[in-house]
Amino acid sequence: MDSDPGRPPPGDDLDIYLGSLDADALRALLRTIADGDPAVDRLLRVRATAGTPDPGATRRLTAAVTEALRTREFIDYRHSFDVAKDANAVLDELEDHLDAGAPDTVRPALERATTRLRALALQADDSAGVIGDAGQRAVDLHARSCREGSPDGRRLARWLVKFRVGSPGWPEVVLDDHLAGLGDAGLTAYRAAVAGLDPTGDTLFEIERMRLELADHDGDVDAAIDILQHGGRSPTYGGIVRRLRAAGRESEVLGWMDRAIADGRVSGRLGPSGADHWLDPADVARVLLGAGRPDDAVGVLRTEFTSRPDRTTFAALLAFAGELGRREAEREWALAHARSRAGSHERGAVLVDLALGEGDLAAAWAAADEFGAGAGWRDLAEASRDERPLGAAQLYRSEVDAQLEGGADTRVYASVAETLVDVRELHRAAGSEEDFVQYLRVLRETYRRRTSLMTALNRNGL
Repeated sequence: MDSDPGRPPPGDDLDIYLGSLDADALRALLRTIADGDPAVDRLLRVRATAGTPDPGATRRLTAAVTEALRTREFIDYRHSFDVAKDANAVLDELEDHLDAGAPDTVRPALERATTRLRALALQADDSAGVIGDAGQRAVDLHARSCREGSPDGRRLARWLVKFRVGSPGWPEVVLDDHLAGLGDAGLTAYRAAVAGLDPTGDTLFEIERMRLELADHDGDVDAAIDILQHGGRSPTYGGIVRRLRAAGRESEVLGWMDRAIADGRVSGRLGPSGADHWLDPADVARVLLGAGRPDDAVGVLRTEFTSRPDRTTFAALLAFAGELGRREAEREWALAHARSRAGSHERGAVLVDLALGEGDLAAAWAAADEFGAGAGWRDLAEASRDERPLGAAQLYRSEVDAQLEGGADTRVYASVAETLVDVRELHRAAGSEEDFVQYLRVLRETYRRRTSLMTALNRNGL
């Protein structure tokens, strides 16, 4: 049987088939594929330029971005995933071209992608952040195209400033990522454009960021500190202290720490950006101790404990005080403070937590018996499984009762049934299984009309 020269022979590797084609046949095959697939057509045109910018290929890539991100309607949550998928598909193509060495050809298309994705995110329910993530990816790829290519530095400067001034705070654009693309002339233009901005209104935050980046680039610590003081608003203490230390100006750190203490900006609640705006209590305490101010140092850790009383801040306070020979005094103070709060909505949760942190189960139960365990009930129950299984069972039963007394809610029935299985095991361990049987009988009778609950109990052998 004659074989079709247009198909690879059955069983043969595709590479063997392609290698068997002469130049004309291979050229015809590629043209046929490109005519039927615009992405292949763009791929071949970009590759054909061999790294030299090609206006025709650039126009096609930019048009592809426009087409992929064409929508004027509000994007609901479900549709946001489709939009992000389309965006990432076209970004995949642009990244492939970057990998192949065509940064200048793809840069205009990446500019279009960054601006378009930001606009789409502003007219979308992007709760999942998928459009925003695609926008950040576009910005990062654009920065890469600037580093690896030969952009017009002055034009890039104008685009960067315009894009950042219109920023709602994202995607994040960083000057350092663009320095290579800007060059000396572009950086001068960028600096002049930033200096000419009016730092008022909604754009203040991003303008301050741009000015701060320039100050850091210049190594001008005083200019950076001036910016970080925010014109009378609460200073960015963490950022200031970090720059002073990097510059070897340690003698100025203590004064800023005192200001932060007075401003209530010393806290262990450091989120992603917290390290810039807040100072770490342990660090502040160390500096104060080094300055010969042990009482002030301990006071910082006391303040942290009162604002966030838990076993972590408790242990930090006691460890530090122990170095000064004051551990027991600070322990008594902290426990007295926690006890004073036990009458509030927290009940005995803090006392329970502190006792468990010290491994004192008896003290934890004493606090729970006197004040109630509050939010600490689960930790107490878990810690009591071996030594006080019946006490743990009672804690879990109280939680089950509270969930069921809150009204019919089919969403909790599965977890209620699973908890009751655990409670049964705890009663068995305590030798009081009959008490559980009686409890379950009353519970079934009380809530017999909640058929979904009965089904969940039956499913779990209850």
